Amino acid sequence: MVAGFFRRIDRFARHLSPFAISAALVLFAALPVQIPGYGQIALNVGLMTAFYWAIYRPDLMPVFAAFSLGLWQDILVGSPIGLNAFILLLTNWTIMSQRNFFHGKSFGVIWFCFALVTIVAAFSAWIIVCGLNASLIDPSPGLFQGVLTIGVFPYLAWLLARLQHALLGPVNVGL
Repeated sequence: MVAGFFRRIDRFARHLSPFAISAALVLFAALPVQIPGYGQIALNVGLMTAFYWAIYRPDLMPVFAAFSLGLWQDILVGSPIGLNAFILLLTNWTIMSQRNFFHGKSFGVIWFCFALVTIVAAFSAWIIVCGLNASLIDPSPGLFQGVLTIGVFPYLAWLLARLQHALLGPVNVGL
């Protein structure tokens, strides 16, 4: 009886781990750094983690988790509330609806698709912020953030794969 209770708690904690890891990484990325202008070009860790988990463990990063992660990111980085939540919702939905496409694909294909998603996300965020400000703003910080995010994705994906293996079992390479 007690063993069953602890097994359920263990399973709950393991199933919560993708969201908890993602939220912690978003918090870590939002920490203030003494680099001028860093806040505008900081990595979009929420996008990276939502993309990764939508491919490899969509059961553990459902729509409401992606939305919550986006709201958490909005609050921490000071972007308009709902901006990242909207982008992560769209990312989650898009990747989950195309999950069969990723079946058996190499990491190069996944990275290329992530680059496309990042470009669309950066452009969408820029359009939304321009609309909210009712004026055109400089797109270069968003472009630089996108390039930086694309470049760091393989390293974060490697880290997430190791954490997934340690907490949830082996990575399902063939999906």
